Amino acid sequence: MNFIDHKQVLPPGLMDGSIEFFIYEHEVKCLYNGRVLSFNEFPEEILQIIDSDMAANPKAMKALFDWDITDPDEQMRQYIACRFGGFDNSPDINAEGIIQPAEYVDCGRRGNCAYEGKLCSSIILKNGILTKREIDVLREIGRGFLDKEICDKLNISQDTLRSHKDSICCKADVQRKAGLSQLAYKYKLI
Repeated sequence: MNFIDHKQVLPPGLMDGSIEFFIYEHEVKCLYNGRVLSFNEFPEEILQIIDSDMAANPKAMKALFDWDITDPDEQMRQYIACRFGGFDNSPDINAEGIIQPAEYVDCGRRGNCAYEGKLCSSIILKNGILTKREIDVLREIGRGFLDKEICDKLNISQDTLRSHKDSICCKADVQRKAGLSQLAYKYKLI
């Protein structure tokens, strides 16, 4: 055989021993050892890693209890969904079994969830964390809307929009609109 290795980037968990969690058809799943596993098929070593991470995050655990999720399996499912539920081609647990930083997942509840930022991750940039409103502004910029359209859609003034854009640029250390569009794409807001 004379195959050429194209040095392609494969999804985490397919060939490298890492784990990538995701939600598919309303169920928590993971890609691990080349297989897609449903939550009830997760090996004990994955459950132990997540259990340890949950124990190290009392704020997240309090949010689960406040949400009235008390069953341990349901707590773990929700924890995984909120903290790691987006398939982003970056492992959630690396091949050495170390949990990677929680990722920003737009679950559809952002802005309306009482547990936002307690259970899930916010967008953490070089010089700060984006607020919900800054994420809204960044999403609309990424979608290519003009400033006036963004103001109308978000019901904010031009001055407020300018303030949000300046704040995002400062936190991300990027230049105006082109940099903001790239940032929106990087965090899968569009």
